[in-house]
Amino acid sequence: MPASIEASIKRKVIQQWSAGDSRPKIASDNSIGEGTVSGIVSEFKIGLDNSEFNAARELALAAKKQGLNLSDLASNFRLHNFIRNSGAAEHKIESFIDNINSGDVSPEKVVEQVNQLFAVSREQSILPDQVSSYIQQKIQEKQNIE
Repeated sequence: MPASIEASIKRKVIQQWSAGDSRPKIASDNSIGEGTVSGIVSEFKIGLDNSEFNAARELALAAKKQGLNLSDLASNFRLHNFIRNSGAAEHKIESFIDNINSGDVSPEKVVEQVNQLFAVSREQSILPDQVSSYIQQKIQEKQNIE
């Protein structure tokens, strides 16, 4: 049976998670595995689901420390629901954002490029994952004409 995690580490994990740190960073900072981070976060969320006062209080304090007010939390709640309703897994969205933040291209530029991808997809009536081959086909057609 794995050793139990100290309460102080659990608190730090929740603080970092609430602050928006990535799971790999939280794991590294606390010398624990990413799976352990996920377990601690899941346990915390269950506490929120079960209306544990201390868990709700910790969440409110973390929001306050981040300078968030109820309006900010409402916007974040809306975004959360949007993501949840999209069917995308939370950890995959988080991984995508981590990848964007660790790249050489600004997040704004990545969003712009993804939107362009979907615009081409709609305009040409092709699936987004087929845009690359569509472009290659058009390049080949152009080269054949020249």
